[in-house]
Amino acid sequence: MKKIELLAPAGSLPNLKAAVYSGADAVYLGMNRFNAREYAMNFNAAYLKEAVKICKSNNVKVYLAANTLVKNSEIDDFLKQMKYAYEQGIDSVIIQDPSFIEVIRKSFPGLKIHISTQAGIMNSAHANLFNADRIILARELDKKNIETLRAKCSKELEIFVHGALCACVSGSCLFSSLLGGRSGNRGKCAQPCRKCYNNSFLFSTKELSLIDKLPEIIKLGINSLKIEGRMRTPYYTATATSVYRKAIDSYYNGKFQVTPEMKKLLESAFSREFTEGKFSSQEVFNIKRAEGFSNIKEQFYEVKSKAINLEKREAKLEIPEIKSKNSDKKQLIVRVYNEKQAEIASKYADILCLDLFDENFNELRKKAGKPVYTVTPRIMFDEDIAKIEEKIKHLKPDGIIAGNLGILKMNFDIPIILDYNLNCFNDLQLEYYENLGARPIISPELSIKELENFKNKNFIVFVHGKIRLMTLVHKIPEGTIRDEKGFNFYIKAIPRGAEVINEKELGLFNKTRNLISAGINQFYIDTESDHHYEEILKIYSDLLAGERAKAADIEKQYVLGWSKQGVL
Repeated sequence: MKKIELLAPAGSLPNLKAAVYSGADAVYLGMNRFNAREYAMNFNAAYLKEAVKICKSNNVKVYLAANTLVKNSEIDDFLKQMKYAYEQGIDSVIIQDPSFIEVIRKSFPGLKIHISTQAGIMNSAHANLFNADRIILARELDKKNIETLRAKCSKELEIFVHGALCACVSGSCLFSSLLGGRSGNRGKCAQPCRKCYNNSFLFSTKELSLIDKLPEIIKLGINSLKIEGRMRTPYYTATATSVYRKAIDSYYNGKFQVTPEMKKLLESAFSREFTEGKFSSQEVFNIKRAEGFSNIKEQFYEVKSKAINLEKREAKLEIPEIKSKNSDKKQLIVRVYNEKQAEIASKYADILCLDLFDENFNELRKKAGKPVYTVTPRIMFDEDIAKIEEKIKHLKPDGIIAGNLGILKMNFDIPIILDYNLNCFNDLQLEYYENLGARPIISPELSIKELENFKNKNFIVFVHGKIRLMTLVHKIPEGTIRDEKGFNFYIKAIPRGAEVINEKELGLFNKTRNLISAGINQFYIDTESDHHYEEILKIYSDLLAGERAKAADIEKQYVLGWSKQGVL
Protein backbone atom coordinates (compact mmCIF):
# COMPACT_ATOMS: atom_id res chain seq x y z
CA MET A 1 0.00 0.00 0.00
CA LYS A 2 1.35 3.40 -1.01
CA LYS A 3 1.52 5.75 1.93
CA ILE A 4 -0.87 8.68 1.84
CA GLU A 5 0.70 12.05 1.03
CA LEU A 6 0.86 14.85 3.60
CA LEU A 7 0.60 18.18 1.79
CA ALA A 8 1.50 21.33 3.73
CA PRO A 9 0.97 25.04 3.02
CA ALA A 10 3.89 27.33 2.22
CA GLY A 11 2.88 30.97 2.12
CA SER A 12 6.49 32.12 2.41
CA LEU A 13 10.02 30.73 2.46
CA PRO A 14 10.07 30.45 6.30
CA ASN A 15 6.78 28.52 6.14
CA LEU A 16 8.17 26.25 3.47
CA LYS A 17 11.19 25.47 5.66
CA ALA A 18 8.82 24.78 8.56
CA ALA A 19 6.85 22.32 6.42
CA VAL A 20 9.95 20.48 5.19
CA TYR A 21 11.47 20.41 8.69
CA SER A 22 8.25 18.94 10.11
CA GLY A 23 7.80 16.05 7.71
CA ALA A 24 5.68 17.18 4.77
CA ASP A 25 5.74 14.95 1.70
CA ALA A 26 4.82 17.91 -0.50
CA VAL A 27 4.18 21.64 -0.22
CA TYR A 28 1.91 23.94 -2.17
CA LEU A 29 2.80 27.56 -2.78
CA GLY A 30 1.90 30.53 -4.93
CA MET A 31 3.95 32.99 -6.90
CA ASN A 32 3.20 36.71 -6.94
CA ARG A 33 0.05 36.42 -9.05
CA PHE A 34 -2.76 34.04 -9.95
CA ASN A 35 -3.07 32.11 -6.70
CA ALA A 36 -5.98 31.92 -4.26
CA ARG A 37 -3.99 33.55 -1.44
CA GLU A 38 -2.62 36.67 -3.09
CA TYR A 39 -2.30 38.40 0.28
CA ALA A 40 0.16 35.79 1.52
CA MET A 41 3.84 36.69 1.21
CA ASN A 42 4.19 34.20 -1.68
CA PHE A 43 7.25 33.59 -3.85
CA ASN A 44 9.05 35.75 -6.37
CA ALA A 45 11.35 34.20 -8.99
CA ALA A 46 14.42 33.99 -6.73
CA TYR A 47 12.53 32.59 -3.76
CA LEU A 48 10.82 29.97 -5.91
CA LYS A 49 14.18 28.79 -7.17
CA GLU A 50 15.40 28.50 -3.57
CA ALA A 51 12.17 26.74 -2.55
CA VAL A 52 12.61 24.06 -5.21
CA LYS A 53 16.23 23.56 -4.17
CA ILE A 54 15.26 23.08 -0.51
CA CYS A 55 12.42 20.71 -1.34
CA LYS A 56 14.30 18.57 -3.83
CA SER A 57 17.22 18.29 -1.38
CA ASN A 58 14.80 16.77 1.12
CA ASN A 59 12.70 14.60 -1.23
CA VAL A 60 9.66 16.90 -0.93
CA LYS A 61 7.45 17.72 -3.91
CA VAL A 62 6.49 21.27 -4.93
CA TYR A 63 3.03 22.15 -6.22
CA LEU A 64 2.37 25.58 -7.71
CA ALA A 65 -1.04 27.06 -6.90
CA ALA A 66 -2.24 28.89 -10.02
CA ASN A 67 -5.87 28.49 -9.10
CA THR A 68 -7.62 31.77 -9.79
CA LEU A 69 -9.79 33.02 -12.63
CA VAL A 70 -7.76 34.59 -15.42
CA LYS A 71 -8.87 37.48 -17.61
CA ASN A 72 -8.16 37.55 -21.35
CA SER A 73 -5.61 40.31 -20.80
CA GLU A 74 -3.73 38.10 -18.31
CA ILE A 75 -3.42 34.79 -20.18
CA ASP A 76 0.10 35.48 -21.48
CA ASP A 77 1.38 36.48 -18.02
CA PHE A 78 -0.34 33.51 -16.40
CA LEU A 79 1.37 31.01 -18.72
CA LYS A 80 4.75 32.77 -18.60
CA GLN A 81 4.75 32.59 -14.80
CA MET A 82 3.92 28.89 -15.05
CA LYS A 83 6.70 28.44 -17.61
CA TYR A 84 9.26 29.85 -15.19
CA ALA A 85 8.05 27.61 -12.37
CA TYR A 86 8.07 24.56 -14.64
CA GLU A 87 11.66 25.21 -15.73
CA GLN A 88 12.74 25.52 -12.08
CA GLY A 89 11.44 22.01 -11.40
CA ILE A 90 7.98 22.12 -9.83
CA ASP A 91 6.14 18.81 -9.79
CA SER A 92 2.52 19.86 -10.27
CA VAL A 93 0.33 22.86 -10.94
CA ILE A 94 -3.03 23.48 -9.26
CA ILE A 95 -5.58 25.23 -11.50
CA GLN A 96 -9.22 26.26 -11.28
CA ASP A 97 -9.91 26.91 -14.96
CA PRO A 98 -10.09 23.58 -16.86
CA SER A 99 -9.55 25.25 -20.24
CA PHE A 100 -5.82 25.41 -19.43
CA ILE A 101 -5.46 21.63 -19.11
CA GLU A 102 -4.56 20.89 -22.73
CA VAL A 103 -2.43 24.04 -23.00
CA ILE A 104 -0.40 22.83 -20.01
CA ARG A 105 -0.14 19.29 -21.41
CA LYS A 106 1.30 20.61 -24.68
CA SER A 107 3.47 23.38 -23.25
CA PHE A 108 4.91 21.70 -20.16
CA PRO A 109 5.60 18.00 -20.80
CA GLY A 110 5.50 15.87 -17.67
CA LEU A 111 3.91 18.49 -15.43
CA LYS A 112 1.11 17.02 -13.33
CA ILE A 113 -2.22 18.87 -13.27
CA HIS A 114 -4.36 19.14 -10.15
CA ILE A 115 -7.85 20.66 -10.29
CA SER A 116 -8.36 23.05 -7.39
CA THR A 117 -11.10 22.91 -4.78
CA GLN A 118 -12.03 26.27 -6.34
CA ALA A 119 -13.61 24.26 -9.15
CA GLY A 120 -16.21 23.02 -6.64
CA ILE A 121 -16.04 19.35 -7.65
CA MET A 122 -18.53 17.37 -5.56
CA ASN A 123 -19.55 14.46 -7.82
CA SER A 124 -17.89 11.85 -10.03
CA ALA A 125 -19.50 13.14 -13.24
CA HIS A 126 -17.79 16.50 -12.71
CA ALA A 127 -14.51 14.86 -11.62
CA ASN A 128 -14.40 12.62 -14.69
CA LEU A 129 -15.02 15.53 -17.05
CA PHE A 130 -11.40 16.66 -16.90
CA ASN A 131 -8.17 15.17 -18.25
CA ALA A 132 -6.35 15.93 -15.00
CA ASP A 133 -4.08 13.88 -12.74
CA ARG A 134 -5.66 14.84 -9.44
CA ILE A 135 -8.96 16.26 -8.19
CA ILE A 136 -9.01 18.34 -5.00
CA LEU A 137 -12.50 17.72 -3.72
CA ALA A 138 -14.98 20.31 -2.50
CA ARG A 139 -15.03 20.58 1.29
CA GLU A 140 -18.79 19.98 1.37
CA LEU A 141 -18.62 16.20 0.91
CA ASP A 142 -19.39 13.81 3.73
CA LYS A 143 -17.75 10.43 4.11
CA LYS A 144 -20.43 8.63 2.09
CA ASN A 145 -20.19 11.15 -0.76
CA ILE A 146 -16.41 10.70 -0.88
CA GLU A 147 -16.69 6.92 -0.81
CA THR A 148 -19.11 6.93 -3.76
CA LEU A 149 -17.03 9.39 -5.76
CA ARG A 150 -13.85 7.39 -5.09
CA ALA A 151 -15.52 4.24 -6.47
CA LYS A 152 -16.43 6.02 -9.71
CA CYS A 153 -13.26 8.07 -10.30
CA SER A 154 -9.82 6.59 -10.97
CA LYS A 155 -7.91 9.88 -10.66
CA GLU A 156 -5.92 10.82 -7.58
CA LEU A 157 -8.11 12.47 -4.95
CA GLU A 158 -7.05 15.06 -2.42
CA ILE A 159 -9.06 16.42 0.52
CA PHE A 160 -8.57 19.14 3.11
CA VAL A 161 -8.08 17.75 6.61
CA HIS A 162 -7.13 20.82 8.65
CA GLY A 163 -7.51 24.59 8.65
CA ALA A 164 -9.97 27.30 7.75
CA LEU A 165 -13.28 26.53 6.06
CA CYS A 166 -15.32 28.65 3.65
CA ALA A 167 -19.02 29.09 4.34
CA CYS A 168 -19.71 29.07 0.60
CA VAL A 169 -19.05 26.29 -1.88
CA SER A 170 -15.59 27.14 -3.19
CA GLY A 171 -15.60 29.00 -6.49
CA SER A 172 -19.24 30.08 -6.09
CA CYS A 173 -18.70 33.07 -3.80
CA LEU A 174 -19.36 36.56 -5.15
CA PHE A 175 -19.84 38.17 -1.73
CA SER A 176 -16.43 39.81 -1.33
CA SER A 177 -16.29 41.16 -4.86
CA LEU A 178 -19.80 42.63 -4.71
CA LEU A 179 -19.09 44.48 -1.48
CA GLY A 180 -15.68 45.85 -2.38
CA GLY A 181 -14.47 44.59 -5.75
CA ARG A 182 -12.03 42.10 -4.19
CA SER A 183 -12.82 38.76 -5.79
CA GLY A 184 -12.44 35.60 -3.74
CA ASN A 185 -12.22 33.79 -7.08
CA ARG A 186 -9.05 35.76 -7.80
CA GLY A 187 -7.31 35.32 -4.45
CA LYS A 188 -8.36 38.64 -2.93
CA CYS A 189 -11.18 37.68 -0.57
CA ALA A 190 -12.08 40.31 2.05
CA GLN A 191 -13.86 37.64 4.15
CA PRO A 192 -17.31 39.20 4.55
CA CYS A 193 -18.42 35.82 5.95
CA ARG A 194 -16.45 36.64 9.12
CA LYS A 195 -18.53 39.80 9.71
CA CYS A 196 -21.56 40.30 11.94
CA TYR A 197 -25.10 39.93 10.54
CA ASN A 198 -28.22 40.47 12.63
CA ASN A 199 -25.92 40.82 15.67
CA SER A 200 -24.54 37.33 15.09
CA PHE A 201 -21.71 35.70 13.17
CA LEU A 202 -23.99 33.63 10.94
CA PHE A 203 -21.38 32.54 8.39
CA SER A 204 -18.21 32.43 10.51
CA THR A 205 -16.91 28.87 10.47
CA LYS A 206 -14.98 26.83 12.96
CA GLU A 207 -11.63 25.26 12.05
CA LEU A 208 -11.58 21.93 10.26
CA SER A 209 -9.65 19.16 12.01
CA LEU A 210 -9.97 15.57 10.80
CA ILE A 211 -7.03 14.12 12.68
CA ASP A 212 -9.19 11.56 14.48
CA LYS A 213 -10.62 10.42 11.14
CA LEU A 214 -7.32 9.61 9.42
CA PRO A 215 -7.80 5.80 9.46
CA GLU A 216 -11.23 6.17 7.82
CA ILE A 217 -9.86 8.62 5.24
CA ILE A 218 -6.92 6.39 4.37
CA LYS A 219 -9.23 3.38 3.96
CA LEU A 220 -11.40 5.42 1.57
CA GLY A 221 -8.48 5.48 -0.87
CA ILE A 222 -7.69 9.19 -0.69
CA ASN A 223 -4.24 9.98 -2.09
CA SER A 224 -3.37 13.25 -0.38
CA LEU A 225 -4.21 15.03 2.88
CA LYS A 226 -4.06 18.81 2.63
CA ILE A 227 -3.50 21.31 5.43
CA GLU A 228 -4.91 24.79 4.77
CA GLY A 229 -3.01 27.88 5.94
CA ARG A 230 -0.78 29.76 3.51
CA MET A 231 -1.45 33.03 5.35
CA ARG A 232 -0.47 31.71 8.78
CA THR A 233 2.76 31.60 10.76
CA PRO A 234 5.69 29.20 10.36
CA TYR A 235 4.79 27.86 13.82
CA TYR A 236 1.30 26.96 12.59
CA THR A 237 2.73 25.22 9.53
CA ALA A 238 5.31 23.31 11.57
CA THR A 239 2.88 22.30 14.30
CA ALA A 240 0.04 21.14 12.05
CA THR A 241 2.47 19.29 9.76
CA SER A 242 4.35 17.55 12.57
CA VAL A 243 1.18 16.48 14.41
CA TYR A 244 -0.41 15.04 11.26
CA ARG A 245 2.93 13.41 10.33
CA LYS A 246 3.03 11.67 13.69
CA ALA A 247 -0.58 10.53 13.41
CA ILE A 248 -0.16 9.19 9.86
CA ASP A 249 3.02 7.32 10.77
CA SER A 250 1.33 5.77 13.79
CA TYR A 251 -1.39 4.36 11.51
CA TYR A 252 1.10 2.74 9.13
CA ASN A 253 3.08 1.40 12.10
CA GLY A 254 0.00 -0.55 13.14
CA LYS A 255 -1.15 1.48 16.14
CA PHE A 256 -2.98 4.69 15.25
CA GLN A 257 -2.74 7.22 18.05
CA VAL A 258 -3.73 10.85 18.59
CA THR A 259 -2.89 11.97 22.11
CA PRO A 260 -4.41 14.89 24.05
CA GLU A 261 -1.00 16.57 23.84
CA MET A 262 -1.12 16.43 20.04
CA LYS A 263 -4.53 18.10 20.03
CA LYS A 264 -3.34 20.79 22.42
CA LEU A 265 -0.47 21.52 20.05
CA LEU A 266 -2.92 21.99 17.18
CA GLU A 267 -4.95 24.37 19.33
CA SER A 268 -1.83 26.31 20.27
CA ALA A 269 -1.03 26.94 16.60
CA PHE A 270 -4.44 28.34 15.63
CA SER A 271 -8.01 27.57 16.56
CA ARG A 272 -11.48 28.97 16.09
CA GLU A 273 -12.84 25.82 17.77
CA PHE A 274 -12.42 22.59 15.85
CA THR A 275 -15.02 20.71 13.82
CA GLU A 276 -14.98 17.62 11.61
CA GLY A 277 -17.23 19.56 9.28
CA LYS A 278 -19.28 17.91 6.57
CA PHE A 279 -17.11 14.79 6.64
CA SER A 280 -18.85 13.80 9.86
CA SER A 281 -21.96 15.96 9.30
CA GLN A 282 -20.98 18.24 12.18
CA GLU A 283 -21.99 21.86 12.65
CA VAL A 284 -19.40 24.17 11.07
CA PHE A 285 -20.59 27.60 12.19
CA ASN A 286 -19.59 29.39 15.35
CA ILE A 287 -22.10 32.21 15.79
CA LYS A 288 -19.99 33.77 18.53
CA ARG A 289 -16.99 35.91 17.62
CA ALA A 290 -14.65 33.31 16.16
CA GLU A 291 -11.23 34.92 16.00
CA GLY A 292 -8.36 32.52 15.65
CA PHE A 293 -5.45 32.77 18.01
CA SER A 294 -1.91 31.63 18.58
CA ASN A 295 0.34 32.71 21.43
CA ILE A 296 3.46 31.80 19.50
CA LYS A 297 4.39 34.12 16.65
CA GLU A 298 8.10 33.82 15.88
CA GLN A 299 9.69 30.46 15.27
CA PHE A 300 12.37 29.62 12.72
CA TYR A 301 13.08 26.25 11.18
CA GLU A 302 16.28 25.45 9.34
CA VAL A 303 16.61 22.64 6.85
CA LYS A 304 19.56 21.42 4.86
CA SER A 305 19.81 22.04 1.16
CA LYS A 306 22.46 21.16 -1.35
CA ALA A 307 23.35 21.79 -4.93
CA ILE A 308 21.09 19.62 -7.02
CA ASN A 309 21.14 18.61 -10.64
CA LEU A 310 17.57 18.67 -11.81
CA GLU A 311 16.70 17.30 -15.20
CA LYS A 312 16.65 20.37 -17.41
CA ARG A 313 13.15 21.02 -18.65
CA GLU A 314 12.40 23.41 -21.43
CA ALA A 315 8.85 24.55 -21.93
CA LYS A 316 7.37 24.68 -25.39
CA LEU A 317 4.91 27.42 -24.60
CA GLU A 318 1.90 27.21 -26.90
CA ILE A 319 -0.51 30.04 -26.31
CA PRO A 320 -3.62 29.18 -28.29
CA GLU A 321 -4.82 31.54 -30.98
CA ILE A 322 -8.32 32.75 -30.23
CA LYS A 323 -10.56 32.93 -33.27
CA SER A 324 -13.15 35.67 -33.61
CA LYS A 325 -16.74 34.49 -33.53
CA ASN A 326 -20.01 36.34 -33.70
CA SER A 327 -23.06 35.78 -31.56
CA ASP A 328 -25.44 33.14 -32.93
CA LYS A 329 -28.51 35.37 -32.59
CA LYS A 330 -30.20 37.92 -30.36
CA GLN A 331 -31.87 36.25 -27.41
CA LEU A 332 -33.64 37.29 -24.24
CA ILE A 333 -33.52 34.46 -21.70
CA VAL A 334 -35.70 34.87 -18.61
CA ARG A 335 -35.88 32.77 -15.46
CA VAL A 336 -39.44 32.62 -14.13
CA TYR A 337 -40.76 31.60 -10.71
CA ASN A 338 -44.55 31.47 -11.05
CA GLU A 339 -47.41 31.30 -13.53
CA LYS A 340 -47.91 35.07 -13.63
CA GLN A 341 -44.26 35.69 -14.50
CA ALA A 342 -44.32 32.96 -17.14
CA GLU A 343 -47.37 34.51 -18.78
CA ILE A 344 -45.73 37.96 -18.94
CA ALA A 345 -42.29 36.66 -19.91
CA SER A 346 -43.70 34.67 -22.83
CA LYS A 347 -44.58 37.99 -24.53
CA TYR A 348 -40.96 39.16 -24.59
CA ALA A 349 -38.54 36.28 -23.95
CA ASP A 350 -37.07 33.90 -26.50
CA ILE A 351 -36.43 31.28 -23.79
CA LEU A 352 -38.06 30.78 -20.38
CA CYS A 353 -36.22 28.99 -17.55
CA LEU A 354 -37.88 27.18 -14.67
CA ASP A 355 -36.53 25.18 -11.75
CA LEU A 356 -36.18 21.45 -12.40
CA PHE A 357 -38.28 20.52 -9.38
CA ASP A 358 -41.01 23.13 -9.84
CA GLU A 359 -44.23 21.15 -9.47
CA ASN A 360 -45.93 23.29 -12.15
CA PHE A 361 -43.24 22.77 -14.80
CA ASN A 362 -45.37 20.93 -17.36
CA GLU A 363 -48.36 23.18 -16.88
CA LEU A 364 -46.34 26.37 -17.30
CA ARG A 365 -44.53 24.91 -20.27
CA LYS A 366 -47.80 24.21 -22.08
CA LYS A 367 -48.97 27.78 -21.54
CA ALA A 368 -45.67 29.45 -22.41
CA GLY A 369 -45.68 28.97 -26.16
CA LYS A 370 -41.89 29.42 -26.06
CA PRO A 371 -38.97 27.06 -25.40
CA VAL A 372 -38.68 26.27 -21.69
CA TYR A 373 -35.34 25.28 -20.19
CA THR A 374 -34.99 23.60 -16.81
CA VAL A 375 -32.62 24.99 -14.16
CA THR A 376 -30.61 22.26 -12.40
CA PRO A 377 -29.13 22.55 -8.89
CA ARG A 378 -25.72 24.03 -8.21
CA ILE A 379 -25.21 21.48 -5.44
CA MET A 380 -25.15 17.98 -6.93
CA PHE A 381 -23.68 14.97 -5.15
CA ASP A 382 -23.40 11.50 -6.69
CA GLU A 383 -26.54 10.43 -4.84
CA ASP A 384 -28.44 13.21 -6.67
CA ILE A 385 -27.35 12.30 -10.20
CA ALA A 386 -29.87 9.51 -10.90
CA LYS A 387 -32.74 11.63 -9.56
CA ILE A 388 -31.75 14.61 -11.72
CA GLU A 389 -31.26 12.45 -14.83
CA GLU A 390 -34.64 10.79 -14.34
CA LYS A 391 -36.39 14.12 -13.81
CA ILE A 392 -34.89 15.65 -16.98
CA LYS A 393 -35.80 12.60 -19.06
CA HIS A 394 -39.35 12.74 -17.69
CA LEU A 395 -39.87 16.49 -18.29
CA LYS A 396 -38.17 16.54 -21.71
CA PRO A 397 -37.30 20.26 -21.45
CA ASP A 398 -36.16 22.22 -24.49
CA GLY A 399 -32.81 22.84 -22.83
CA ILE A 400 -30.93 23.02 -19.53
CA ILE A 401 -29.46 25.81 -17.40
CA ALA A 402 -26.75 23.77 -15.67
CA GLY A 403 -25.67 24.79 -12.19
CA ASN A 404 -23.07 22.02 -11.99
CA LEU A 405 -20.64 20.88 -14.70
CA GLY A 406 -21.47 17.24 -13.98
CA ILE A 407 -24.52 17.77 -16.22
CA LEU A 408 -22.17 17.79 -19.22
CA LYS A 409 -21.33 14.12 -18.55
CA MET A 410 -24.98 13.04 -18.78
CA ASN A 411 -25.14 13.14 -22.59
CA PHE A 412 -28.45 14.97 -23.01
CA ASP A 413 -29.05 15.82 -26.64
CA ILE A 414 -30.52 19.26 -25.92
CA PRO A 415 -28.97 22.75 -25.64
CA ILE A 416 -27.10 23.43 -22.40
CA ILE A 417 -26.47 26.85 -20.88
CA LEU A 418 -23.99 27.07 -17.99
CA ASP A 419 -25.10 29.13 -15.00
CA TYR A 420 -22.90 32.07 -14.01
CA ASN A 421 -21.59 30.35 -10.86
CA LEU A 422 -19.46 28.21 -13.20
CA ASN A 423 -17.22 31.21 -13.77
CA CYS A 424 -16.57 31.45 -17.49
CA PHE A 425 -13.93 34.19 -17.50
CA ASN A 426 -11.99 34.23 -20.77
CA ASP A 427 -12.05 33.26 -24.45
CA LEU A 428 -10.17 29.99 -23.85
CA GLN A 429 -12.77 28.88 -21.35
CA LEU A 430 -15.58 29.93 -23.67
CA GLU A 431 -14.14 27.78 -26.45
CA TYR A 432 -13.54 24.89 -24.04
CA TYR A 433 -17.19 24.84 -22.99
CA GLU A 434 -18.38 25.21 -26.59
CA ASN A 435 -16.43 22.06 -27.46
CA LEU A 436 -18.30 20.31 -24.64
CA GLY A 437 -21.60 21.44 -26.14
CA ALA A 438 -22.43 24.26 -23.74
CA ARG A 439 -22.92 28.03 -23.91
CA PRO A 440 -22.18 29.97 -20.71
CA ILE A 441 -23.72 32.87 -18.89
CA ILE A 442 -20.46 34.77 -18.60
CA SER A 443 -19.09 35.61 -15.15
CA PRO A 444 -20.76 38.78 -13.81
CA GLU A 445 -17.41 39.74 -12.24
CA LEU A 446 -16.24 41.05 -15.62
CA SER A 447 -16.82 44.64 -16.70
CA ILE A 448 -18.68 45.69 -19.84
CA LYS A 449 -15.36 46.82 -21.34
CA GLU A 450 -13.79 43.42 -20.63
CA LEU A 451 -16.76 41.70 -22.24
CA GLU A 452 -16.49 43.90 -25.32
CA ASN A 453 -12.89 42.73 -25.74
CA PHE A 454 -13.81 39.04 -26.01
CA LYS A 455 -13.03 37.74 -29.49
CA ASN A 456 -15.81 35.18 -29.25
CA LYS A 457 -19.10 37.02 -28.73
CA ASN A 458 -21.29 33.91 -28.45
CA PHE A 459 -22.06 34.07 -24.75
CA ILE A 460 -24.88 35.23 -22.49
CA VAL A 461 -24.71 38.24 -20.15
CA PHE A 462 -26.58 38.48 -16.86
CA VAL A 463 -28.09 41.96 -17.30
CA HIS A 464 -30.80 42.11 -14.66
CA GLY A 465 -31.76 40.46 -11.38
CA LYS A 466 -30.68 39.58 -7.88
CA ILE A 467 -27.22 38.07 -7.76
CA ARG A 468 -26.69 34.88 -5.77
CA LEU A 469 -23.69 35.82 -3.66
CA MET A 470 -23.12 32.50 -1.90
CA THR A 471 -24.29 28.91 -2.26
CA LEU A 472 -24.05 27.01 1.01
CA VAL A 473 -24.40 23.32 1.82
CA HIS A 474 -25.81 24.33 5.19
CA LYS A 475 -29.34 24.81 6.46
CA ILE A 476 -29.88 28.43 7.51
CA PRO A 477 -33.29 29.94 8.28
CA GLU A 478 -34.79 32.01 5.48
CA GLY A 479 -35.14 35.74 5.93
CA THR A 480 -33.46 39.11 5.61
CA ILE A 481 -30.12 39.75 7.31
CA ARG A 482 -28.35 43.07 7.82
CA ASP A 483 -24.64 43.74 8.12
CA GLU A 484 -22.94 46.25 10.40
CA LYS A 485 -23.12 48.96 7.73
CA GLY A 486 -26.86 48.58 7.21
CA PHE A 487 -26.81 46.63 3.94
CA ASN A 488 -29.45 43.93 3.59
CA PHE A 489 -29.18 40.45 2.10
CA TYR A 490 -31.68 37.64 1.80
CA ILE A 491 -31.19 33.99 2.78
CA LYS A 492 -33.20 31.58 0.65
CA ALA A 493 -33.52 27.88 1.43
CA ILE A 494 -32.66 25.43 -1.38
CA PRO A 495 -32.97 21.61 -1.31
CA ARG A 496 -29.37 20.95 -0.24
CA GLY A 497 -28.70 24.12 1.74
CA ALA A 498 -29.16 27.85 1.30
CA GLU A 499 -28.30 30.80 -0.91
CA VAL A 500 -27.38 34.35 0.07
CA ILE A 501 -28.91 36.82 -2.37
CA ASN A 502 -28.14 40.52 -2.71
CA GLU A 503 -31.11 42.71 -1.77
CA LYS A 504 -30.43 45.26 -4.52
CA GLU A 505 -31.03 44.03 -8.05
CA LEU A 506 -28.52 44.38 -10.84
CA GLY A 507 -29.91 46.50 -13.67
CA LEU A 508 -27.75 47.44 -16.65
CA PHE A 509 -30.54 48.97 -18.76
CA ASN A 510 -29.03 51.32 -21.39
CA LYS A 511 -25.49 50.22 -20.47
CA THR A 512 -26.27 47.10 -22.50
CA ARG A 513 -26.20 49.21 -25.67
CA ASN A 514 -22.39 49.08 -25.48
CA LEU A 515 -22.60 45.28 -25.46
CA ILE A 516 -25.00 45.23 -28.39
CA SER A 517 -22.72 47.56 -30.36
CA ALA A 518 -19.87 45.11 -29.73
CA GLY A 519 -21.98 42.21 -31.06
CA ILE A 520 -22.92 40.76 -27.65
CA ASN A 521 -26.68 40.33 -27.73
CA GLN A 522 -27.77 37.38 -25.60
CA PHE A 523 -29.21 38.60 -22.28
CA TYR A 524 -30.23 36.75 -19.13
CA ILE A 525 -32.73 38.09 -16.57
CA ASP A 526 -33.27 36.47 -13.18
CA THR A 527 -35.66 38.34 -10.92
CA GLU A 528 -38.13 36.88 -8.44
CA SER A 529 -39.63 40.29 -7.85
CA ASP A 530 -42.86 41.23 -9.61
CA HIS A 531 -41.98 44.92 -9.10
CA HIS A 532 -41.74 46.60 -12.57
CA TYR A 533 -41.66 43.06 -14.02
CA GLU A 534 -43.28 43.65 -17.40
CA GLU A 535 -41.68 47.07 -17.77
CA ILE A 536 -38.24 45.57 -17.23
CA LEU A 537 -38.74 42.78 -19.77
CA LYS A 538 -40.02 45.25 -22.34
CA ILE A 539 -36.99 47.51 -21.80
CA TYR A 540 -34.50 44.74 -22.56
CA SER A 541 -36.59 43.44 -25.44
CA ASP A 542 -36.61 46.95 -26.93
CA LEU A 543 -32.86 47.30 -26.40
CA LEU A 544 -32.22 44.07 -28.32
CA ALA A 545 -34.47 45.42 -31.07
CA GLY A 546 -32.17 48.44 -31.39
CA GLU A 547 -34.23 50.97 -29.45
CA ARG A 548 -33.00 53.19 -26.65
CA ALA A 549 -34.83 52.33 -23.44
CA LYS A 550 -36.77 54.90 -21.45
CA ALA A 551 -35.52 53.71 -18.08
CA ALA A 552 -34.50 56.92 -16.30
CA ASP A 553 -37.38 56.70 -13.83
CA ILE A 554 -36.54 53.26 -12.52
CA GLU A 555 -32.85 52.53 -13.15
CA LYS A 556 -31.75 54.46 -10.03
CA GLN A 557 -33.44 51.71 -7.98
CA TYR A 558 -30.88 49.18 -9.28
CA VAL A 559 -27.13 48.65 -9.02
CA LEU A 560 -24.50 48.27 -11.73
CA GLY A 561 -22.52 45.51 -9.98
CA TRP A 562 -19.11 44.93 -11.56
CA SER A 563 -20.13 46.29 -14.97
CA LYS A 564 -18.17 49.54 -14.62
CA GLN A 565 -14.70 48.28 -13.73
CA GLY A 566 -14.80 44.55 -13.09
CA VAL A 567 -13.06 43.00 -10.11
CA LEU A 568 -9.50 43.04 -8.86
